[in-house]
Amino acid sequence: MNALFRKAILAADEVRMQLIFDIYQPVNIFDLCMKLGLTVRFIDINMEGLYVKNKDGTHPTILLSSQRPLPRRCFTCAHELGHHIFNHGFKIDALSEQDTDLGSSDTEELLVNSFAGALLMPVAGIRSEFAKRDWLFQKASPLEFYTICSVFGTGYQTLILHCRANKIIDDSKASSLLKFTPVKMFKGLFPQNVKNSYFKIVDNYCELSIIDLEVSNYIILPHHLIVEGDHLKEVYKTSIGTGYVTVKSGIVRVASVDASISFFIRIQNAHYVGLAENRHLENSID
Repeated sequence: MNALFRKAILAADEVRMQLIFDIYQPVNIFDLCMKLGLTVRFIDINMEGLYVKNKDGTHPTILLSSQRPLPRRCFTCAHELGHHIFNHGFKIDALSEQDTDLGSSDTEELLVNSFAGALLMPVAGIRSEFAKRDWLFQKASPLEFYTICSVFGTGYQTLILHCRANKIIDDSKASSLLKFTPVKMFKGLFPQNVKNSYFKIVDNYCELSIIDLEVSNYIILPHHLIVEGDHLKEVYKTSIGTGYVTVKSGIVRVASVDASISFFIRIQNAHYVGLAENRHLENSID
């Protein structure tokens, strides 16, 4: 393994150990940053992310564009956290899809991209999620890969490129998967009159306790689960579960009748601007 990649992976593992996450668990990057003492704020500016701190190292802050899709914000946040972990100075980033493929020629950027990938998508965690569903990497469908990226909160393409970079799948499989897009999958699941938006798939194997979405996003849940409150509106019973659209900010509980499955969905307003810790409040506070 390349020394730079090893450094990134070890740093990601150290962060997990510090916050008592194992090598399998998905993490919520916004909550994780706050636990590490960083301020995370969403701003309405056309960029990706910005990492700043005082000259004495105090008040480390990550600024994220509210104009980007939710999974993109997650990767950017992890990327900016990497700048903090490796003690880089002021950084403003305009990430590209190629950057998530570890393709940057800038050593610092390659380091933090590798860190972000290892933190958000640990190889052991990816293998565990596929194994519990009895799915084989080289035979898994685009929709199955999309289910896994929903678990880790990353983009579909980001997961595939990460799997290819870590030799979980080969180039041929990656190319085949990349011919499909989330938009195509959405259209294959929902009727034509349903407006396209970012969506997550939750199945019976998902063990997340908290799922983040924003207003106008969709989530597909197992048919037998009960959604409390009026934050979600049922849209369509798809072939893999019941599709809901998020209609207002707040927190909603989802559970099975026997409570063997139970988790919360936190919903923030679309293009929310403000501190990350307040993002899901029904009456926004800053």
